[in-house]
Amino acid sequence: MLLTTSLFALSLFGTPPSGCTVPTQTGIFRITALTKDSTTAKIGMVLLENVENCLEVSIVTDDAGPAVIDNLELNGDVLTGNVRLESGPAKVTLRFAPNVISGTIGEGKRAWSLSGRRTSGGDTKVAAGDVVKQPDK
Repeated sequence: MLLTTSLFALSLFGTPPSGCTVPTQTGIFRITALTKDSTTAKIGMVLLENVENCLEVSIVTDDAGPAVIDNLELNGDVLTGNVRLESGPAKVTLRFAPNVISGTIGEGKRAWSLSGRRTSGGDTKVAAGDVVKQPDK
C-alpha cells in the first residue's frame, strides 16, 4: 500500500552525528491520508523522535509494515524526505504547526494528502536547547 509505518526521531542533547537532521520538536500526530479524489482514506500516526541527537521519522498505518522516512531535510516547520513503499519510492513533505500536521506523499501519479493533530509530545525543543511547553488544546 502507499502508506506504511514510519518513525520520526528528534534529538537536541550532545553533538549530532555527521549528516543527520537535528530535531526541533518531538511527538506523535494522528493522521488521515486521502487520495486526490478522496475515494480512499487511511488512518495512521506520524512519530517524531529524538534518537541519539538525530531526527528519525515513521508513519504508522493500519495496512502495512514500518517505513522510515530517509534523506530528511528540515527547513523551518517543513520536513521533506523519501519513503520506500511496496510499490516503490515516494516523496514526503510534512508541515508542522504546534498542534497540527499537514502534507503529502507522492509516488509517480499516485498522491496522498495528509492532515492530523498532535496526540502527545507537546514540547517544542528549540536549537538553543530550551524547552517550551505547548498549551493543551
